[in-house]
Amino acid sequence: MNQKKWVQMMTAAMLSLSMASAPIYAQDTQAEPSSQGQDQAPSQAGGGADTMSYDYTGSYSASLTADGEKTKSSNDTISSDQADVNAALAENGGTLAIKKGTLTKSGDDTDGDNCNFYGVNSILLSVGDGSKAYISGSKLTADSAGSNALFATDEALIYANSDTIQTAADNSRGLDATYGGTIIGNKLNISTKGDHSAALATDRGGGNISVTNSKLKTSGSGSPLLYSTGDIEVENVTGTASGSQIAGMEGLNTIYIKNSNLKSTNTSTTGSDPVANGVILYQSTSGDAESTTGDTASFYASNSTLSSDIESGSMFYVTNTTANIVLSKTKLKFDSSKANLLQIEGNDSNNWGTAGSNGGTVTFTATNDTLKGNISVDSISSLDFYVINDSKYIGAASITENATNTDAKDSNITMNVDEDSTWVVTKDSTVSNLNVENGAKIVDSEGKDVTIVVNGKTKIKGDSDITVTVTGSYSTKVNTSKTNEISSDTIDRSDFDSYYDTDTKF
Repeated sequence: MNQKKWVQMMTAAMLSLSMASAPIYAQDTQAEPSSQGQDQAPSQAGGGADTMSYDYTGSYSASLTADGEKTKSSNDTISSDQADVNAALAENGGTLAIKKGTLTKSGDDTDGDNCNFYGVNSILLSVGDGSKAYISGSKLTADSAGSNALFATDEALIYANSDTIQTAADNSRGLDATYGGTIIGNKLNISTKGDHSAALATDRGGGNISVTNSKLKTSGSGSPLLYSTGDIEVENVTGTASGSQIAGMEGLNTIYIKNSNLKSTNTSTTGSDPVANGVILYQSTSGDAESTTGDTASFYASNSTLSSDIESGSMFYVTNTTANIVLSKTKLKFDSSKANLLQIEGNDSNNWGTAGSNGGTVTFTATNDTLKGNISVDSISSLDFYVINDSKYIGAASITENATNTDAKDSNITMNVDEDSTWVVTKDSTVSNLNVENGAKIVDSEGKDVTIVVNGKTKIKGDSDITVTVTGSYSTKVNTSKTNEISSDTIDRSDFDSYYDTDTKF
């Protein structure tokens, strides 16, 4: 849903009032050319709700426009103080190139959908297949509501290099891509202060964002550093969110964090999330995230540090979706005595599915990593947890009863530990299935072997006071697949590097 149902969760009937951002892929449809004069408010026909195809029927207007032609600007101040008027615009296959510019925007938007999904009232908008905007060495600021800084929609493209972005009001994201738009950035310094203002976001119709060597900062509620309903990837990025979690993903989409350090100093819930979390993966019923980048929600992190100050809840929270989480050489910093490592469950809030049948289905892999914290999976959810490639998991696993539906799945938790890895069990645990290769260690915090009981019979008698209870099967074979690896598919940055003479290959 909009910027992650952090935008106060609404019912589908209220979708037109949505206030967030989430990506989706659009069809090859161009915006209608503007019939307005320069710097005059466009018509506001808007688009329809619950659609994955670009359907805006209004027009756009801006102080500087590249309409089907090439337009250049250098060392100029480009401003718009009118509602629903962009400062700069590339449309109808136009190419806009801005160097060392100062772009300012004021004047609140008059329609939430039009600014959130179609880029009306943003600072710089690129719209329509073939439209391109290049901006470098520039400063972009906005103090108005509904003023996203860089917005690409309907298959349009934006390349941004060495820019500073500051937005102050609600629904004003740093980078936002919808309906198949793509934004590629490098050396960006992005700061947002308003609610529902993620630093990097994709929204309805899906979008693609790739950012390297940058700094991110958000302050508002429902304003994570990353919010994806499409494809977002970052490398060598640092960031702090003080009013929201690190990242959120809606739908079967993708986030990839590489060589980065991202932190949330938020201590409790944000927006309408059911529990406090560091990362949330979910599916609402808004229809904004119906497009997908894969068969599951895919969250990858490698050689990174993810930190959260939450005092309850879970570092990773999954509900009403199917997800694949892979962590490689990544440190998780959170208080595991107060919050779970992973919590998968159904919910009874926000219209995120139907209570009693809206659990999560998750594959979680720790590869060449050390993770600490408890795992909680409710009776309508399932987890395949992998500890592989010289990894260590420190924590306990439990299956809880769903409050609405007490009929448990046959397999709620399957634990897999390969021959080079260790599960340090911190207290008595219950799993559905346990696969432990020869050489793997299942021990307590003192290194003592734990007792493993399978279907009421002792399989391994350990010298520890801790017991792992297996209600289903036990084996000494762990089967892995591509699912347990970080995907090698990334957004192509070669044209960006060619244009700016940089080397930012992901």
